Amino acid sequence: MSTYKKLLSELQMSKLPMRPRNSQDDGDNEHDAGFATTTEKPKLKRPPLYKVILINDDYTPMDFVVDVLRSFFNMNVEKATQIMLKVHTEGKGVCGVYSKDVAETKASQVNDYSRECEQPLLCSVEVDR
Repeated sequence: MSTYKKLLSELQMSKLPMRPRNSQDDGDNEHDAGFATTTEKPKLKRPPLYKVILINDDYTPMDFVVDVLRSFFNMNVEKATQIMLKVHTEGKGVCGVYSKDVAETKASQVNDYSRECEQPLLCSVEVDR
């Protein structure tokens, strides 16, 4: 017997009056046929954020990296230079933290632009913890 038929059979055997589907809830839950009703909204988790990471290489000029940071991440010269130096000394650096779609788009734009300019600069995306 299907679940629907079984449920219908149980409802008929309970001899509780059934309300039409579109009736208004009068607050009287005495005749809800054993179904739990909740008015609480589910708690939603915030979507994870993603870091856009610039990866160091030995060939891309520093001024090109600064230009990329200014153009694609709207940084001023000072901030772009700080991140460029971090990438140069530590091997990688965070350009920004965004939603997944924005982070992937920015990384793709930087990688495409670097290829167009015949530079080996790479950008990747990682989950921000």
